[in-house]
Amino acid sequence: MKLGCREFFNSVAEKWDDMCCHDTEKINRILDMAQLKKGDKVLDVGTGTGVMIPFLQERVGEQGYITAIDLAENMLKIAERKYRTLNVSFIHADITTADLDGNFDLILCYSVFPHFKDRLKAIKNMYRLLKPGGRILICHSQSRKQINQIHMNSPSREINRDHLPPASVVGEYLKEQGMKLLAEVDSEEMYVVMAQKMHNGNKR
Repeated sequence: MKLGCREFFNSVAEKWDDMCCHDTEKINRILDMAQLKKGDKVLDVGTGTGVMIPFLQERVGEQGYITAIDLAENMLKIAERKYRTLNVSFIHADITTADLDGNFDLILCYSVFPHFKDRLKAIKNMYRLLKPGGRILICHSQSRKQINQIHMNSPSREINRDHLPPASVVGEYLKEQGMKLLAEVDSEEMYVVMAQKMHNGNKR
C-alpha cells in the first residue's frame, strides 16, 4: 500500500525520534540567526514530535509562547505528551488554511517545507500570521542534497516527490510577498532562508 504524506508520518510517529538524528550545534546556529528574545511568540510549523520545542523554549522563556502545529495527528500527540507545558499549545491543522490568532514574532519551518503541497499558499498564510517586523525561517540542519536524497529513498510515494528547491527560489517566494530577505544559506552543512515582514506592509 502506498502511503500519502500525512499517513506516512502518522505510521512512523511512535518510532520517529529513533529514526532521526538532529545536529544540536547546527540547530542552535540556525536559531541564532532568528535573534529570538524572551517573551517572543513563535509558530512551529510541522512540529512533528516537537524536536524544536525545547530549543525555542530556552530562547523565549516563560514569558514567551509557542504554538506547535502539524498535519499528522499522531506526531502531534507525541509532541504534546513530551512537552505539555504552560507556554506551548498544540494544534492539528494544515498551515495553508490554518486560521490562528497570528501576530507571531517568528514562524519556523524546520525540516517541513518540502512537504507543503501548495508552497505559495502556505507562505501567503504564514505571512498573514506574522506581526509587522516578524520573520519566517525555513531551514534544515542538513544540506539540500541530503534532504532530497532522503526523500527519494522514502517508502512513501508521496514523500519521494517532496523535493527541497534551491534557497534562492524560496527566497523569491518570500520576496514576492514584500518581505525583506535576511538570510539565504544553501551549503553542504545546512539550508536556511529567512525573511522579515516590513512594518509598512509595502513592497521593498
